Amino acid sequence: MHKKLFLIGLLIIGCEKNSETDKNYDSSQKKIPNDIRWVTKSSEYDILCQQIYKNAWDNLSKILQKSDSNSCIVMDLDETVLDNSQYQIDLFASNESYNPESWSKWVNLKQAKLVPGAKKFIDNVRETDVNIIFLSNRMAKNQEPTIKNMKDLEILHSNDMFLLRIDKEDKKHIRREEIINGTGRMSQKGPLKVLAYFGDARHDFPDPNDYFIFGHNMYMFPNPMYGKW
Repeated sequence: MHKKLFLIGLLIIGCEKNSETDKNYDSSQKKIPNDIRWVTKSSEYDILCQQIYKNAWDNLSKILQKSDSNSCIVMDLDETVLDNSQYQIDLFASNESYNPESWSKWVNLKQAKLVPGAKKFIDNVRETDVNIIFLSNRMAKNQEPTIKNMKDLEILHSNDMFLLRIDKEDKKHIRREEIINGTGRMSQKGPLKVLAYFGDARHDFPDPNDYFIFGHNMYMFPNPMYGKW
């Protein structure tokens, strides 16, 4: 009899442990994924971004200070200047994946924050005559809320130029050519000499050559949350 009671007790304890394990498993499933947590919580992400911007200024400051308004730097926006990690958190919370409609709604909320180090670098560039062109795959229809968001973050200048995406065919390499050749949307401004590129994805940059070199005048930011890999 005692042996039976002992075995029953073990079974009950085992069931309780399994139940507790199941609860912990369910709870862990609700945690923000590691890629988003790394961007939003880790000191490593913060340090890396600030390090990239610091190295960029150290490498580029002399040439920027000597250059005139016929020159520019080209910067992507999302996850290069603007931090949209909250959008990724919201998608996870609602069990959704990226879609153009929810992204457009997010952009119109004007709630993006700054990638670490972005403001200090941009403020430094403002002390020179070099233009900043923001070349982003944000849709052109969302330029106004984008500008308002950047104004609230105190990184907007009246001379800034925006080359946002008109349609699916309006690839970034097309807009880069417009900057260099002074064609299309850049026809009034004329051709500009590009001194540096900044982005978080390979398509944010031209092919490296003897002049454009990663770590010298092309700077890639970490973004494990989304991309084409």
